Amino acid sequence: MTSSTPFRRFAFAFGTTFGVFYVVALAKDLALFSVFPSLGVVLAGTHHSRDVADPAMGFLAPAMYWYGWVATAALGALMVGLVAASPPGRSVRYVWPGWVWAIPALSMIACIYLTLPWFRL
Repeated sequence: MTSSTPFRRFAFAFGTTFGVFYVVALAKDLALFSVFPSLGVVLAGTHHSRDVADPAMGFLAPAMYWYGWVATAALGALMVGLVAASPPGRSVRYVWPGWVWAIPALSMIACIYLTLPWFRL
């Protein structure tokens, strides 16, 4: 199964586009769900602290968005991977194979750039 052509196309398309969708989810704050581990609560979508009187109260129940960002990226990459696995082999010949490595590397650079403000406190 792992050596079949459709599976290989799915794996390469999923792996390549996951990084792109993760950067978009991180930049646009598109989490499929938010996790509040101290409360044991999972909410659909991105939920930020709306305490106007004391915004610092968000540290009592901090939200984790990483799981939601990963789920959003995985869902988008799954759709792209399924579409990539479906066409016949002749139509994929024109895709430059270097994108399989260039796109994830650029995605990592974008993730580093987007997370730099967290370390400049």
